[in-house]
Amino acid sequence: MRHFARTPLLLLLAAFTAAACRGPAGPATDLASHHRFRATLKPVISSPVVGDVTGDGDLAIAVGSWDGYFYLLDAELNDLPGWPKYSRDGFFASAALVDLDDDGALEIVVGAESGQLYAWHHDGSDVPGFPVDLGYQIWASPTVLEGPRIAMGSHQEMVLIDGQGLVTARWPMQGWPVASAATDGPYLALTTLTPGNPSLGWGYVWTVDGAVLDGYPVELPMDSDSSPAIADLDGDGQPWFIFGDDAGWLHVLDRAGQQREGFPVRTEGPEPGQPTPTPHPPGGNVHSIEASPAVADLTGDGRWEIVVGSWDGQLYVWDDKGQPLPGWPVGVDDHIIASAALVDVTGDGALDIIVGCKDGYLYGWTAGAEPLPGFPKDLGAPVFSSAWVGDLNGNGKADIVVGANNGIHLLRDVGTIGRAGWPMFGADVGRSGRATGGH
Repeated sequence: MRHFARTPLLLLLAAFTAAACRGPAGPATDLASHHRFRATLKPVISSPVVGDVTGDGDLAIAVGSWDGYFYLLDAELNDLPGWPKYSRDGFFASAALVDLDDDGALEIVVGAESGQLYAWHHDGSDVPGFPVDLGYQIWASPTVLEGPRIAMGSHQEMVLIDGQGLVTARWPMQGWPVASAATDGPYLALTTLTPGNPSLGWGYVWTVDGAVLDGYPVELPMDSDSSPAIADLDGDGQPWFIFGDDAGWLHVLDRAGQQREGFPVRTEGPEPGQPTPTPHPPGGNVHSIEASPAVADLTGDGRWEIVVGSWDGQLYVWDDKGQPLPGWPVGVDDHIIASAALVDVTGDGALDIIVGCKDGYLYGWTAGAEPLPGFPKDLGAPVFSSAWVGDLNGNGKADIVVGANNGIHLLRDVGTIGRAGWPMFGADVGRSGRATGGH
């Protein structure tokens, strides 16, 4: 699965980006049949979220960029009225969608590098009480709790904010989260790192009332950028908290902070004879799992699988006992930092796997590790954004929206849309990180 030749058309993307971007993203253009694109001046690390923000049945795409702009786009990648919005330091984080004011329309909530937590109506106007200044740069994405409330990790604290922008709770913790929290309703899980000290990282689980569970926080072998997932792996109502760390371990912990039998498991390192991806920053661990695990029943047998990429240039699929599925891991040419989307795009009932890579390709495989027809797709620049996979226009075909270091990509009609297990970063528009549909 390595060393694909780039097409001449996509080699023009760098020049196109430089020419088209003088502030907000350039106009939408067709790079090829079924491939729509908007160039941005700086990378789109943010993972898109798609939803009906107006209540009229039409889906809109919400995604930010380090160019300073946050975009709300229609199904052709055109700006909706009142957009984009600007923040001076840009957007690394991904947005969540939530009805903050109970009017039937979804608001767009996202944090910015400036430390501001924004909430906008679909027309681009501020939700009253927002933005909220959290006082520290935001790389994590908001997580929607009942209420609704927004859970937002900040420096050495978890902050809860209500629909009017009022801070309702501050829970002290060690470290700072690049990761986003996950919730299954009763619990809230988060991982942290310590800037400048990769040996210090923690995994936290609280009740939604703010009590740290006995056994937590768990001190990790290295820090963690990996946003947790939560899954009831045994169908007994008991949650498991799933995340990676920068030492390359995938943890599956119970409510007491104890590892599930068969875990932790560790990434293998680069394949023999293949190039070793260069850790960034230098000195980083090539085994690192920065990606957020995606969890779903891939084959429809009622059991869960965990899908996650690594800095070692491989994508892993483990079952709920810590065993790799046949054919996995699969190697690519560079780090996989994006979270995978798990959606049936062939219409056969089994979930397929879509994930971007730093090598500039968007990959697609079946659960059996076979490449999907038409994949990998060359996006012409590194991909750290996690893809959204769904049906944008209701034609029964699978569409993919994903960011790359050159802009925003829309891939139309890549296959026949089927069931969705984990269609975007964080599993759903509220970025809950909760797996559903197994057992």
